[in-house]
Amino acid sequence: MTLNRVHRIAGEAKLILYEEDGTVRDAMFMATAPVRGFERMVVGKNPLFAVEAVMRICGLCHASHGIAAVEAVEHAIGVFPPRNGLLMREALGLINRAQSHALQFLMIAGDLIQEGKRNEVFLKLMEFHSKVSDYLLKLGGAATHPPNLTVGGMLRVPKQSVFNNLKGEFPNLVKSWEGLKEILLDEDVQTGVTEELRGVKREMPYLASSLFYGDRYNIRTEEVETMPYYEFRREKSAVESTTLVAFYKGKKVETGPRARMKTYRGFRDSSLYGIHLARVQDTELSILRLGEILDGIDMNESFRVKNIAFGPGRGVGVYEAPRGTLVHYLELGEEGRVLNSRIVVPTMFNIPAMEEMAKGLSVKAAETVIRLYDPCIPCATHVVKLG
Repeated sequence: MTLNRVHRIAGEAKLILYEEDGTVRDAMFMATAPVRGFERMVVGKNPLFAVEAVMRICGLCHASHGIAAVEAVEHAIGVFPPRNGLLMREALGLINRAQSHALQFLMIAGDLIQEGKRNEVFLKLMEFHSKVSDYLLKLGGAATHPPNLTVGGMLRVPKQSVFNNLKGEFPNLVKSWEGLKEILLDEDVQTGVTEELRGVKREMPYLASSLFYGDRYNIRTEEVETMPYYEFRREKSAVESTTLVAFYKGKKVETGPRARMKTYRGFRDSSLYGIHLARVQDTELSILRLGEILDGIDMNESFRVKNIAFGPGRGVGVYEAPRGTLVHYLELGEEGRVLNSRIVVPTMFNIPAMEEMAKGLSVKAAETVIRLYDPCIPCATHVVKLG
Protein backbone atom coordinates (compact mmCIF):
# COMPACT_ATOMS: atom_id res chain seq x y z
CA MET A 1 0.00 0.00 0.00
CA THR A 2 1.09 3.59 -0.62
CA LEU A 3 0.50 6.55 1.67
CA ASN A 4 1.02 9.44 -0.71
CA ARG A 5 1.05 11.90 2.15
CA VAL A 6 2.32 10.95 5.58
CA HIS A 7 0.48 13.18 8.03
CA ARG A 8 1.89 14.71 11.21
CA ILE A 9 5.55 14.81 10.24
CA ALA A 10 7.78 17.80 9.44
CA GLY A 11 7.33 18.03 5.68
CA GLU A 12 5.88 16.13 2.73
CA ALA A 13 6.79 12.50 2.14
CA LYS A 14 5.48 9.26 0.70
CA LEU A 15 5.49 5.95 2.57
CA ILE A 16 5.27 2.72 0.57
CA LEU A 17 4.52 -0.37 2.64
CA TYR A 18 4.77 -3.87 1.20
CA GLU A 19 2.38 -5.86 3.39
CA GLU A 20 1.20 -9.44 3.45
CA ASP A 21 -1.79 -10.52 5.51
CA GLY A 22 -1.68 -7.22 7.39
CA THR A 23 2.05 -7.46 8.25
CA VAL A 24 4.60 -5.11 6.74
CA ARG A 25 7.39 -6.96 4.91
CA ASP A 26 9.27 -3.93 3.61
CA ALA A 27 8.99 -0.15 3.69
CA MET A 28 10.22 2.78 1.62
CA PHE A 29 10.16 6.31 3.03
CA MET A 30 10.64 8.96 0.37
CA ALA A 31 10.61 12.71 0.66
CA THR A 32 9.25 14.37 -2.45
CA ALA A 33 9.69 17.97 -1.32
CA PRO A 34 11.74 20.35 -3.50
CA VAL A 35 15.41 20.83 -2.69
CA ARG A 36 16.06 24.14 -0.93
CA GLY A 37 19.72 24.55 -1.86
CA PHE A 38 21.18 26.18 1.26
CA GLU A 39 24.58 24.54 0.79
CA ARG A 40 24.93 26.25 -2.60
CA MET A 41 23.33 29.46 -1.41
CA VAL A 42 26.10 30.22 1.08
CA VAL A 43 29.01 29.68 -1.33
CA GLY A 44 30.88 32.94 -1.86
CA LYS A 45 29.21 34.53 1.14
CA ASN A 46 30.53 35.87 4.42
CA PRO A 47 30.51 33.19 7.18
CA LEU A 48 28.28 35.42 9.33
CA PHE A 49 25.68 35.36 6.57
CA ALA A 50 26.12 31.59 6.25
CA VAL A 51 25.20 31.10 9.91
CA GLU A 52 22.08 33.25 9.53
CA ALA A 53 21.12 31.47 6.31
CA VAL A 54 21.43 27.85 7.41
CA MET A 55 19.22 28.53 10.43
CA ARG A 56 16.45 29.03 7.84
CA ILE A 57 16.80 25.48 6.53
CA CYS A 58 14.19 24.49 9.07
CA GLY A 59 11.67 26.11 11.38
CA LEU A 60 12.13 23.28 13.89
CA CYS A 61 15.92 22.80 14.07
CA HIS A 62 16.89 26.46 13.59
CA ALA A 63 19.25 26.90 16.55
CA SER A 64 20.70 23.43 15.94
CA HIS A 65 21.81 24.39 12.43
CA GLY A 66 23.09 27.72 13.71
CA ILE A 67 25.20 26.06 16.39
CA ALA A 68 26.64 23.44 14.01
CA ALA A 69 27.48 26.22 11.54
CA VAL A 70 29.27 28.47 14.06
CA GLU A 71 31.17 25.43 15.36
CA ALA A 72 32.34 24.71 11.79
CA VAL A 73 33.42 28.32 11.19
CA GLU A 74 35.24 28.55 14.52
CA HIS A 75 37.00 25.25 13.84
CA ALA A 76 38.12 26.56 10.43
CA ILE A 77 39.60 29.84 11.74
CA GLY A 78 40.83 28.66 15.15
CA VAL A 79 38.44 30.63 17.38
CA PHE A 80 37.16 29.40 20.75
CA PRO A 81 34.34 31.34 22.46
CA PRO A 82 34.54 32.36 26.13
CA ARG A 83 32.82 30.18 28.73
CA ASN A 84 29.74 32.43 28.94
CA GLY A 85 29.32 32.31 25.18
CA LEU A 86 29.48 28.53 25.13
CA LEU A 87 27.03 28.21 28.01
CA MET A 88 24.54 30.58 26.41
CA ARG A 89 24.89 28.76 23.09
CA GLU A 90 24.27 25.43 24.82
CA ALA A 91 21.17 26.90 26.47
CA LEU A 92 19.76 28.00 23.09
CA GLY A 93 20.26 24.52 21.69
CA LEU A 94 18.57 22.81 24.62
CA ILE A 95 15.61 25.17 24.43
CA ASN A 96 15.34 24.39 20.72
CA ARG A 97 15.43 20.66 21.57
CA ALA A 98 12.61 21.03 24.08
CA GLN A 99 10.58 23.08 21.59
CA SER A 100 10.99 20.46 18.89
CA HIS A 101 10.20 17.52 21.17
CA ALA A 102 7.04 19.26 22.37
CA LEU A 103 5.83 19.50 18.77
CA GLN A 104 6.72 15.85 18.17
CA PHE A 105 4.69 14.82 21.23
CA LEU A 106 1.77 16.70 19.72
CA MET A 107 2.23 14.94 16.37
CA ILE A 108 2.46 11.46 17.94
CA ALA A 109 -0.43 11.93 20.37
CA GLY A 110 -2.91 10.68 17.77
CA ASP A 111 -1.04 7.35 17.68
CA LEU A 112 -0.13 6.80 21.32
CA ILE A 113 -2.83 8.47 23.43
CA GLN A 114 -6.54 7.65 23.54
CA GLU A 115 -8.85 10.20 21.94
CA GLY A 116 -10.56 11.22 25.18
CA LYS A 117 -7.28 12.38 26.70
CA ARG A 118 -5.74 14.10 23.68
CA ASN A 119 -7.23 17.54 24.20
CA GLU A 120 -5.69 17.71 27.66
CA VAL A 121 -2.33 16.72 26.20
CA PHE A 122 -2.63 19.36 23.47
CA LEU A 123 -3.37 22.11 26.00
CA LYS A 124 -0.45 21.12 28.22
CA LEU A 125 1.86 20.93 25.20
CA MET A 126 0.85 24.42 24.08
CA GLU A 127 1.46 25.78 27.58
CA PHE A 128 4.87 24.12 27.82
CA HIS A 129 5.91 25.18 24.31
CA SER A 130 4.94 28.77 25.04
CA LYS A 131 6.95 28.84 28.27
CA VAL A 132 10.09 27.29 26.80
CA SER A 133 9.91 29.48 23.68
CA ASP A 134 9.94 32.57 25.88
CA TYR A 135 13.43 31.54 27.02
CA LEU A 136 14.68 31.42 23.45
CA LEU A 137 13.06 34.78 22.72
CA LYS A 138 14.79 36.50 25.62
CA LEU A 139 18.15 34.69 25.52
CA GLY A 140 18.50 34.27 21.76
CA GLY A 141 16.62 37.30 20.46
CA ALA A 142 13.72 35.42 18.81
CA ALA A 143 11.56 32.36 19.48
CA THR A 144 12.90 30.84 16.23
CA HIS A 145 16.13 31.48 14.29
CA PRO A 146 17.82 33.26 17.25
CA PRO A 147 19.81 36.22 15.83
CA ASN A 148 22.02 36.57 18.92
CA LEU A 149 23.80 33.32 18.03
CA THR A 150 26.97 34.15 16.08
CA VAL A 151 30.58 33.20 15.40
CA GLY A 152 32.72 33.63 18.51
CA GLY A 153 29.87 33.46 21.02
CA MET A 154 26.81 35.68 21.41
CA LEU A 155 26.14 38.91 19.53
CA ARG A 156 23.87 40.31 22.25
CA VAL A 157 22.66 39.15 25.66
CA PRO A 158 19.60 40.10 27.74
CA LYS A 159 19.68 42.71 30.45
CA GLN A 160 20.46 41.48 33.95
CA SER A 161 16.84 42.10 35.03
CA VAL A 162 15.48 40.00 32.15
CA PHE A 163 17.97 37.21 32.89
CA ASN A 164 17.03 37.23 36.57
CA ASN A 165 13.37 37.04 35.63
CA LEU A 166 14.03 33.94 33.50
CA LYS A 167 15.80 32.31 36.43
CA GLY A 168 12.89 33.17 38.68
CA GLU A 169 10.39 31.64 36.23
CA PHE A 170 12.36 28.43 35.83
CA PRO A 171 10.42 26.48 38.54
CA ASN A 172 7.21 27.21 36.61
CA LEU A 173 8.78 25.78 33.45
CA VAL A 174 9.72 22.62 35.36
CA LYS A 175 6.20 22.38 36.80
CA SER A 176 4.68 22.72 33.34
CA TRP A 177 6.88 19.89 32.07
CA GLU A 178 6.10 17.62 35.03
CA GLY A 179 2.35 17.89 34.37
CA LEU A 180 2.90 17.07 30.70
CA LYS A 181 5.27 14.17 31.36
CA GLU A 182 2.74 12.50 33.65
CA ILE A 183 0.24 12.14 30.80
CA LEU A 184 2.85 11.22 28.18
CA LEU A 185 3.86 8.21 30.28
CA ASP A 186 0.41 7.22 31.63
CA GLU A 187 -0.19 3.65 30.40
CA ASP A 188 -3.88 3.87 31.32
CA VAL A 189 -4.57 6.34 28.50
CA GLN A 190 -2.45 4.71 25.79
CA THR A 191 -3.71 3.03 22.60
CA GLY A 192 -3.46 -0.51 21.27
CA VAL A 193 -0.72 0.60 18.89
CA THR A 194 1.36 1.56 21.90
CA GLU A 195 1.01 -1.99 23.21
CA GLU A 196 2.22 -3.40 19.90
CA LEU A 197 5.25 -1.11 19.88
CA ARG A 198 6.05 -2.00 23.48
CA GLY A 199 6.19 -5.69 22.55
CA VAL A 200 8.63 -5.34 19.64
CA LYS A 201 12.33 -5.10 20.51
CA ARG A 202 14.72 -3.92 17.83
CA GLU A 203 18.20 -2.43 17.85
CA MET A 204 20.88 -1.33 15.42
CA PRO A 205 24.14 0.61 15.91
CA TYR A 206 23.64 4.02 17.52
CA LEU A 207 25.27 7.34 16.64
CA ALA A 208 25.56 10.13 19.23
CA SER A 209 28.39 12.57 19.88
CA SER A 210 27.26 14.09 23.18
CA LEU A 211 24.36 14.15 25.62
CA PHE A 212 23.63 17.88 25.59
CA TYR A 213 25.74 19.62 22.95
CA GLY A 214 27.94 17.95 20.34
CA ASP A 215 31.58 16.95 19.99
CA ARG A 216 33.39 16.44 16.69
CA TYR A 217 36.03 14.40 18.50
CA ASN A 218 33.56 11.81 19.80
CA ILE A 219 32.75 10.57 16.30
CA ARG A 220 34.81 10.11 13.14
CA THR A 221 33.29 12.70 10.84
CA GLU A 222 35.38 11.49 7.92
CA GLU A 223 33.51 8.15 8.10
CA VAL A 224 30.11 9.70 7.45
CA GLU A 225 29.00 8.69 3.95
CA THR A 226 25.97 9.78 1.94
CA MET A 227 24.22 8.67 -1.23
CA PRO A 228 21.01 9.53 -3.06
CA TYR A 229 18.03 7.53 -1.86
CA TYR A 230 17.42 6.09 -5.34
CA GLU A 231 20.92 4.59 -5.31
CA PHE A 232 20.30 3.11 -1.86
CA ARG A 233 16.99 1.39 -2.75
CA ARG A 234 17.22 1.14 -6.58
CA GLU A 235 13.50 0.41 -6.94
CA LYS A 236 11.79 2.28 -9.77
CA SER A 237 9.64 4.32 -7.39
CA ALA A 238 12.72 5.53 -5.51
CA VAL A 239 13.62 7.98 -8.29
CA GLU A 240 10.96 10.34 -6.91
CA SER A 241 12.92 10.91 -3.71
CA THR A 242 14.84 14.17 -3.21
CA THR A 243 16.73 13.01 -0.12
CA LEU A 244 20.18 11.71 0.56
CA VAL A 245 20.64 8.91 3.08
CA ALA A 246 23.63 8.72 5.42
CA PHE A 247 25.69 5.91 6.91
CA TYR A 248 28.38 5.80 9.58
CA LYS A 249 31.40 3.54 9.10
CA GLY A 250 29.50 1.95 6.23
CA LYS A 251 26.56 0.91 8.43
CA LYS A 252 22.96 1.91 8.99
CA VAL A 253 22.69 3.72 12.32
CA GLU A 254 19.99 5.19 14.51
CA THR A 255 20.54 8.67 15.82
CA GLY A 256 18.43 10.85 18.09
CA PRO A 257 17.09 10.71 21.65
CA ARG A 258 17.38 6.94 22.06
CA ALA A 259 20.93 6.96 20.68
CA ARG A 260 21.88 9.66 23.20
CA MET A 261 20.24 7.83 26.08
CA LYS A 262 21.80 4.48 25.07
CA THR A 263 25.28 5.96 24.60
CA TYR A 264 25.48 8.25 27.61
CA ARG A 265 22.79 7.21 30.11
CA GLY A 266 22.66 3.42 30.09
CA PHE A 267 19.11 3.43 28.69
CA ARG A 268 17.96 -0.19 28.33
CA ASP A 269 14.57 -0.15 26.63
CA SER A 270 15.09 -1.60 23.15
CA SER A 271 11.40 -1.75 22.25
CA LEU A 272 10.02 0.55 19.60
CA TYR A 273 8.06 2.28 22.34
CA GLY A 274 11.46 2.97 23.90
CA ILE A 275 11.99 5.66 21.25
CA HIS A 276 9.15 7.62 22.88
CA LEU A 277 10.46 6.96 26.40
CA ALA A 278 13.91 8.15 25.38
CA ARG A 279 12.49 11.38 23.94
CA VAL A 280 10.67 12.04 27.22
CA GLN A 281 13.95 11.54 29.12
CA ASP A 282 15.81 13.68 26.57
CA THR A 283 13.36 16.52 27.15
CA GLU A 284 13.58 16.28 30.93
CA LEU A 285 17.38 16.22 30.98
CA SER A 286 17.49 19.20 28.60
CA ILE A 287 15.33 21.24 30.98
CA LEU A 288 17.37 20.25 34.03
CA ARG A 289 20.60 21.11 32.21
CA LEU A 290 19.11 24.48 31.19
CA GLY A 291 18.59 25.23 34.89
CA GLU A 292 22.25 24.43 35.60
CA ILE A 293 23.36 26.71 32.79
CA LEU A 294 21.25 29.61 34.04
CA ASP A 295 22.92 29.23 37.43
CA GLY A 296 26.38 29.00 35.83
CA ILE A 297 26.29 32.10 33.61
CA ASP A 298 27.96 35.25 34.95
CA MET A 299 26.32 38.23 33.25
CA ASN A 300 29.32 40.43 34.10
CA GLU A 301 31.74 38.34 32.04
CA SER A 302 32.37 38.36 28.28
CA PHE A 303 30.09 36.44 25.90
CA ARG A 304 32.08 36.79 22.66
CA VAL A 305 35.60 36.76 21.30
CA LYS A 306 36.66 40.19 20.04
CA ASN A 307 38.59 41.04 16.85
CA ILE A 308 37.76 37.90 14.87
CA ALA A 309 39.74 37.60 11.63
CA PHE A 310 38.25 35.41 8.88
CA GLY A 311 40.68 33.57 6.62
CA PRO A 312 41.20 30.25 4.84
CA GLY A 313 40.54 26.97 6.60
CA ARG A 314 38.41 23.88 6.88
CA GLY A 315 36.11 23.14 9.77
CA VAL A 316 33.55 20.63 11.00
CA GLY A 317 30.69 21.44 13.34
CA VAL A 318 28.91 18.59 15.13
CA TYR A 319 25.80 19.18 17.20
CA GLU A 320 23.17 16.93 18.78
CA ALA A 321 20.00 18.31 17.20
CA PRO A 322 16.55 17.19 18.42
CA ARG A 323 16.50 14.35 15.88
CA GLY A 324 20.13 13.35 16.36
CA THR A 325 23.67 14.01 15.19
CA LEU A 326 23.96 16.97 12.81
CA VAL A 327 27.22 17.61 10.91
CA HIS A 328 28.24 20.76 9.03
CA TYR A 329 31.39 20.62 6.87
CA LEU A 330 32.75 24.00 5.79
CA GLU A 331 35.67 25.32 3.77
CA LEU A 332 36.66 29.00 3.72
CA GLY A 333 38.79 30.65 1.03
CA GLU A 334 41.58 33.23 1.16
CA GLU A 335 39.17 36.09 1.83
CA GLY A 336 37.36 34.11 4.51
CA ARG A 337 34.34 33.51 2.30
CA VAL A 338 32.62 30.15 1.98
CA LEU A 339 34.14 27.91 -0.70
CA ASN A 340 32.26 24.71 0.07
CA SER A 341 29.46 23.66 2.41
CA ARG A 342 28.10 20.21 3.11
CA ILE A 343 25.38 19.38 5.63
CA VAL A 344 24.47 15.90 6.89
CA VAL A 345 21.28 15.93 8.95
CA PRO A 346 19.90 13.33 11.40
CA THR A 347 16.97 12.31 9.21
CA MET A 348 19.42 11.21 6.51
CA PHE A 349 20.77 8.62 8.99
CA ASN A 350 17.33 7.69 10.26
CA ILE A 351 15.59 6.99 6.95
CA PRO A 352 17.25 3.54 6.55
CA ALA A 353 16.67 2.92 10.28
CA MET A 354 12.96 3.78 10.03
CA GLU A 355 12.51 1.41 7.12
CA GLU A 356 14.11 -1.45 9.08
CA MET A 357 12.03 -0.79 12.18
CA ALA A 358 8.77 -0.82 10.22
CA LYS A 359 9.22 -4.43 9.09
CA GLY A 360 7.09 -7.05 10.83
CA LEU A 361 4.58 -4.55 12.20
CA SER A 362 0.94 -3.89 11.43
CA VAL A 363 0.35 -1.13 8.91
CA LYS A 364 -0.86 1.27 11.62
CA ALA A 365 2.15 0.59 13.84
CA ALA A 366 4.55 0.94 10.88
CA GLU A 367 3.20 4.41 10.13
CA THR A 368 3.49 5.27 13.83
CA VAL A 369 7.17 4.24 13.85
CA ILE A 370 7.87 6.79 11.13
CA ARG A 371 6.41 9.52 13.35
CA LEU A 372 8.35 8.24 16.38
CA TYR A 373 11.57 9.10 14.53
CA ASP A 374 10.17 12.58 13.82
CA PRO A 375 11.64 12.91 10.31
CA CYS A 376 12.43 16.46 9.18
CA ILE A 377 11.97 16.59 5.43
CA PRO A 378 13.16 20.16 4.64
CA CYS A 379 16.52 19.35 6.28
CA ALA A 380 16.95 16.08 4.39
CA THR A 381 16.21 17.20 0.80
CA HIS A 382 19.48 17.53 -1.11
CA VAL A 383 19.07 15.76 -4.46
CA VAL A 384 18.04 17.32 -7.76
CA LYS A 385 17.84 14.83 -10.63
CA LEU A 386 18.14 16.55 -14.00
CA GLY A 387 16.42 15.01 -16.99
